[in-house]
Amino acid sequence: MSALPPHNNYQVPIEHRNECLITNGAGSYANLSVTGGLSRSYHGLLIQATSPPMGRRLCWHSCIETVNGTSLDARQWIENNQRKCHNGHRFITAFDGGEIPTWHYNVDGNQIKKELLMEQGSNTTILKYTLISTSNSAPSIKLKLENYVHFREITSCRSSLSEQDIFNWRVQPSHQAIHFDDQVLRLSAQTPDANSKQKTEWFEPSLGNQISNLYYALEVEDQGYAVSDASLKVQQSTIELHVGECCYMVGTLEESWPFSTQAFQKKTQLTSCVYSDNRFANDLSHCAMQFMTRRQRHPENAIVAGYPWFGDWGRDTMISLPGIALTTGNFDLAKSILKSYAHFLNAGLLPNRFPTRAGESIDYDTIDASLWFFWAVQKYIEHTQDWAFLDNEIGQDLCDIIRHHIRGTRYGIGIDNDGLIKGGSPETKLTWMDACYNGKAITSRHGKAIEINALWYNALCFADECCQRLKKECQSFSYLIPKVKEQINLQFWNETQNACFDVINEQGRSDLIRCNQIIAISLPYSAFDEDRMTKIYNTVHEKLYTPKGLRTLAKEHTQYKGEYYGTLERRDQAYHQGTVWAWLMGPFIDATMKLKKDPEYAASLLEGLKQHFYTEAGIQGISEIFDGDAPHTARGCFNQAWSVAECLRVIHAYQLNVKDPNEKEVVLAPAVPGTYAISGNEN
Repeated sequence: MSALPPHNNYQVPIEHRNECLITNGAGSYANLSVTGGLSRSYHGLLIQATSPPMGRRLCWHSCIETVNGTSLDARQWIENNQRKCHNGHRFITAFDGGEIPTWHYNVDGNQIKKELLMEQGSNTTILKYTLISTSNSAPSIKLKLENYVHFREITSCRSSLSEQDIFNWRVQPSHQAIHFDDQVLRLSAQTPDANSKQKTEWFEPSLGNQISNLYYALEVEDQGYAVSDASLKVQQSTIELHVGECCYMVGTLEESWPFSTQAFQKKTQLTSCVYSDNRFANDLSHCAMQFMTRRQRHPENAIVAGYPWFGDWGRDTMISLPGIALTTGNFDLAKSILKSYAHFLNAGLLPNRFPTRAGESIDYDTIDASLWFFWAVQKYIEHTQDWAFLDNEIGQDLCDIIRHHIRGTRYGIGIDNDGLIKGGSPETKLTWMDACYNGKAITSRHGKAIEINALWYNALCFADECCQRLKKECQSFSYLIPKVKEQINLQFWNETQNACFDVINEQGRSDLIRCNQIIAISLPYSAFDEDRMTKIYNTVHEKLYTPKGLRTLAKEHTQYKGEYYGTLERRDQAYHQGTVWAWLMGPFIDATMKLKKDPEYAASLLEGLKQHFYTEAGIQGISEIFDGDAPHTARGCFNQAWSVAECLRVIHAYQLNVKDPNEKEVVLAPAVPGTYAISGNEN
């Protein structure tokens, strides 16, 4: 298939808040600001997952280009209490954040294209430079590439390096390598074309070659993390690059060098794959592929919850699986993940989190992951009609989950006398609203939560459907279906507010208007009739809907927090107290189509996320969260699996054609920070 034509309705504002990402399919990645600079501690050209997909360590920090003596450096640093920058991003004329992030530069009339690539399954990053044309018909340019390293855990920044920090770093020019700890980073410029020539220099690790006090603007916004760092120059290549020719800068932790030209050809073929005739859905599909990964230990296949800092989580995986794997046609991957998670079922519970290091134990502190497992299986069957898989491989696992919930399992999780699921205590955080600070749950939601019991009802109904289809015995739990339906309506319906009580426990029934009730009307099986579903939908739409997702709490409540900003404590307090979550747009669109059956209207609800996808935060990605207050600034992980997955899933399921919110292009306006004194915290 040929690629779809490029998207012409968006251009990316060149500013430090906007980022690009590429991954290697095993937890390692490259992550930069679209300025080409470094805006957070997670930025770098090669961040290695030492225990895939986690244990991330920065290796190759940056490559600074100079064209005919003009620096393209966009890093910022502090000097004499002044923020300084070469403002190299002012030469950027366009940026494309697709599967191969691409920068176009015009430096004094010289047109240069830079592309960024990671080899799949390999800890290898490749930069490709192509000289499109020159000023005054000159045959070539002088391109200097200065390479900086910093070998550290991804969050362990240092304002300046010490002799102790670089004590074990050792360059070996004959092998084009620098040794650190027990590993080797190889750096090499490659000039495959006939006319281009290069000269390479290596520098022994010396504090005189470091740039210190690098300034991370995004970390200033999310206070509590290091805002400054250092980087050491170890290698420099100077290339005479001719018009129409290209060169490569390669950084690898592998023993052998990649064939850069072939690597780009292979990646170009992959990016030309058309998943959908819908441009937005197609780009979402390519984005979804970034989250597929392999673990070092069992289970081998996994879905990373979000970049740049999350690993694989049980709940996130189950919610993300339909959009990430099924919508993109990766049915075998979906089956593998379902089987792997079923293997780790323990007392009816799915893992919440797998170990990130050897010796750590599996966490099972989640009340809903095993119930979302039913939903993921539902969607798998819906896409594949693979009833044999359910009958022969995981059907018994589904029954075991139900039996353990009936008998009772860890954390007090189990059915009450009324058939509803309860669990937890004031100290626990078992639902997806799991924020805590200093070990204390902020939104505990222990007892009986609305979405947990909606998922429980859906699981019982789906299990009954499976038994009927496969002619299996189901009397041990089928009696619960009418009872649970009755009790959900009796106990959770809030007639005064035309909404659901959020949670029921010893403190009473919480009448906070939260987003969790949308799940109660969006699942394939709902306990509510159409009248109540419509009332719930209207309340959610009025109180919680934003163009970027649903608020976690209505604005009129005293606990509402409109900004996710500032110290870690302040951010944790806001995480589920008004902050908008993009993944909830999936259930909201399901409910919209169930009740309104209007695809054009449903598509219009996603226009804000489409604009965000192409122009904000992680370019061609969807952020984890947004401020509850307008303009709903993107926060948290800049590329979150379930945000992308749920948007993609509903577009595919209902064949939604999401239009552009603006007919005009976003003006390309590089933000030049300049030089000024720093006083206090900056916005």
